[in-house]
Amino acid sequence: MYKKTGLLLLMLLMLTHSGFAQQNDSLAPEATAAEARRSYRDIPELNKPFIDVAPKDRKDGILVGELGVDGGNKAMILKLAQEIADNKHGSFDSFLIAHKGKLVFESYYSRGRINLPHFQASATKVFTSFVLGRAIQLGYLTMADLDKPLVSFLKDLDPAKFVEGAEKITLNKALTMRSGIRISKEDSEAFEKNPSQLKGQGQVQAFLEHSAPITAASQHFKYQFDPNLVTQVIEAVVPGSAKDFIKKELLDKMGITNYSWGPSLSGLPSSGSRASMTSRDMIKWGTLATNKGKWNGEQLVPEAFITKAIHRIVRHSDDENFSDHGNISNTGYGYYWWQADMKLGNKNYFSTSARGGGGQYIMLIEALDLMVVVTAYDRDNNTLQLTAERILPAFIQKAMPARSGKSDRQDKLSVLENRYFGEKPPGLIPELFAPYIVSPEGNFEGGTFSPDMKKFYFSRKNGRYKKRTFFVIRYENNKWGNESETDITPPNYSRDGNTIYKGNKYRDQTDTGWSELKSMGPPFTDMHIMGISVSDKGTFFFDQFKRPDTIGAISYSRLIDGKYEPRQKMGKEINTGTWIAHPKIAPDESYLLWDVVREDGYGGSDIYISFRAKDGSWVPAMNMGAQINTTMQESGAHVSKDGKYLFFSRGELKFREDGSTYWVGKPYWVDAKVIENLRPVDL
Repeated sequence: MYKKTGLLLLMLLMLTHSGFAQQNDSLAPEATAAEARRSYRDIPELNKPFIDVAPKDRKDGILVGELGVDGGNKAMILKLAQEIADNKHGSFDSFLIAHKGKLVFESYYSRGRINLPHFQASATKVFTSFVLGRAIQLGYLTMADLDKPLVSFLKDLDPAKFVEGAEKITLNKALTMRSGIRISKEDSEAFEKNPSQLKGQGQVQAFLEHSAPITAASQHFKYQFDPNLVTQVIEAVVPGSAKDFIKKELLDKMGITNYSWGPSLSGLPSSGSRASMTSRDMIKWGTLATNKGKWNGEQLVPEAFITKAIHRIVRHSDDENFSDHGNISNTGYGYYWWQADMKLGNKNYFSTSARGGGGQYIMLIEALDLMVVVTAYDRDNNTLQLTAERILPAFIQKAMPARSGKSDRQDKLSVLENRYFGEKPPGLIPELFAPYIVSPEGNFEGGTFSPDMKKFYFSRKNGRYKKRTFFVIRYENNKWGNESETDITPPNYSRDGNTIYKGNKYRDQTDTGWSELKSMGPPFTDMHIMGISVSDKGTFFFDQFKRPDTIGAISYSRLIDGKYEPRQKMGKEINTGTWIAHPKIAPDESYLLWDVVREDGYGGSDIYISFRAKDGSWVPAMNMGAQINTTMQESGAHVSKDGKYLFFSRGELKFREDGSTYWVGKPYWVDAKVIENLRPVDL
């Protein structure tokens, strides 16, 4: 396609101040009016690539910067761009990079043009999900509606003709390709021969009449036509038409005017494909996600919806193009966004992306505040691997030398004056918490700070600790001291910090430390309690958990007229699953955290949350998502006294050669905003 340049030319290009484009004083390639009317295949290929490390401000709402100046290794990206120009990585049309909110790199190849909307293929699904989010933001739907039967929003259907289980389909299921609808090949061919039956809500009627029965078994991930169901709901609930709503409430507000979005057989805007956007407008969609649903300061889509959309809800796909391989692992799916971990060295970077067949990408790597946009027409798709191997290294600063060795840990510890051991506060992606202090050998079980932030109690097991061993680190003389063993288990504190609870017993603060264990008395006397917490109202929330019964249950007891009432078992919205344990109530009782093994989880015990409605009831439990939960065991979630951070432990059982097992666990922390991001907007 392009003549290959020699090494000398490449070096000269790298040394220029602003890359290929500025050296040639060329402008970004634009399609003529005549070209814009042609089909994609009829667009003439560029004579030479356009590569710009200092994109121009086109007054289109996109902030611009310069590669190298605003982050990134210019030489590394330019080398990759030249390889793309030489067609070494498949057929690209555009390749853009935004870093820390600024477009810092822009390039076009082959049929790519700065003003020419490029087919998005299945990336259209992400735009559809955000349209639904916009309807929620404006009050036409609520976050709670995501779990209601989808057919309840469609009034032109005949439920008498539905197959069994149609009511099991929710918006949440349809947004994650888990409707459970299964249409035979014969029925699909019949639809193609008679497409008129798919007009309007007839599309949903046809699906629900001809599907196999919808069951829990059928509602697993299947990449199919589920987005059509979502658009049908949008059409039904918004004023006017879905087409007009999309334009007025999203595209116009984001300044997206140069686009196309074709209809589906139903007559509604196609929900799974058929949208075309310019590469710069793809940057806008990605910016809407990274800004948690805000555009120019206006909340277009609820933050809670964005959080669910871009994070893992289902673990995997049956599409071999997106399966785990090489340095890409832990693939998952949110609300039409794909997720994967990208491995670089010994560290994984979480990525989430809008993806379309042929190589269309809006890819976000939150930990690096990085966005990569690609348009292409090569179905041999290696964009994820290319990003992990060639783009991430250009935006990762050299890490500090690893801290290891006992004496080094003690030296570091003795001078740390920050109340969180000098650790850099995490964002919305969980980070290991002080691993060189509390979990140097991966044998951490659980831990907690005292309310005054002057003590950190934690436990270890395995390695050189043959039995569970308890430790405390104290903050004295404006610094943290060294760890020492203690007989105090990681405690559950009263709000004033003067009482700690262990099971159905407690200790009071004394002048010399803690008192001996005392019984909490009725109704707790004969209960086997592992986890317990108390709200500001004095209400205790606790589990009852004892082998061989692995179900467990969470109950509460309120203080009434100076006495605690008999155990009140919570409902099935909380007590569903097995290994139900470690409840942690919010101080104001607005939410409850606990860990449990459930069918909709990620494999091991997961951390769940339930919010309290205005009428005092508890909304159905929500898995806290794939940033918190993994195939490992997550447990012991609690929020710091200052309300800023959520702490939890993550671990797994490992097997020795002799068949025996041992626990490997580590502490994690994350910004407590993850809780608010899950809170339904109507609570």
